[in-house]
Amino acid sequence: MVTLDSYPDAENVGVVVAKERGFFADAGIRVWAGRPAWPSKAVDYVASGVNDIGLAHLPQVLIAKDLGPHLVVVGTVVSQPTTAMIWLKGSNIRSISDLKGKTIATAGIPYQEVFLKRVLEQAGLTLADVTVKTVSYRLISTLTEGKADAIFGGSWNLEGKALEARGFKPVVKRAHDLGIPAYDELVVIARSKCVAKYPEVARRFMAALSRGMSTAVKHPEEALKALEKEILSNPEATPMTTRSELKATLPLLSKSGRFAPSAATGLIDWMYGQGIIQHRLAFARLAAPWER
Repeated sequence: MVTLDSYPDAENVGVVVAKERGFFADAGIRVWAGRPAWPSKAVDYVASGVNDIGLAHLPQVLIAKDLGPHLVVVGTVVSQPTTAMIWLKGSNIRSISDLKGKTIATAGIPYQEVFLKRVLEQAGLTLADVTVKTVSYRLISTLTEGKADAIFGGSWNLEGKALEARGFKPVVKRAHDLGIPAYDELVVIARSKCVAKYPEVARRFMAALSRGMSTAVKHPEEALKALEKEILSNPEATPMTTRSELKATLPLLSKSGRFAPSAATGLIDWMYGQGIIQHRLAFARLAAPWER
């Protein structure tokens, strides 16, 4: 059983295509994949054994690992940060400092509020200067319906492009604009004991997933059709927004599926220096044996 990081979308399209094409079956594994009840639950599901494998944001994995869960990263899906701060043009917000007194919506993933705290501090603000609202999967509608002035923790290539596709004019501040270092955004995780006992299952899963991502890049229309079958359960998604998100996301998918030491250690050092994690985790403790 595999937990995605969200509803099936452009970032986890590799899983969707690999299932559609039978790549997991070719690898000798049966895969059921679904979204977590809340965006914050993907890591918890894997750590507790509810799911065998999960897709999760690397900062969330580092915070969990810092607290002790025996998780390892077995591969990468999206190989650069996509996290962004987004508000709408015409909102009289010109910079982060203008967010004072405003409401900022997040999906509620644990790292997002601590990242937001650091972003605000760089502009001379604190969390007490804003109202933080947790909205789970409803970032887009929360912003467009005026229930928040900005959203943080959504992605420039997903929420940003979906807003454009709906005719809005989003102002997007990407991670590098916010002082956040480069890192592998979306990674694949499993429990350490399971990987140690069944290493070939995790490796075959990543091989099939990599085939799915590669196929999606080579055949985007096929990937779009596969995603369109999955989006009916997502109230925020439409065929138009899905096409826009997929076009922006395909170039970001990992070409090798390998977990990058340099990007991981850079994020670890930054999060440790910011006091977000209490231990400077060694890459060897974080990655599966074949990634070290």
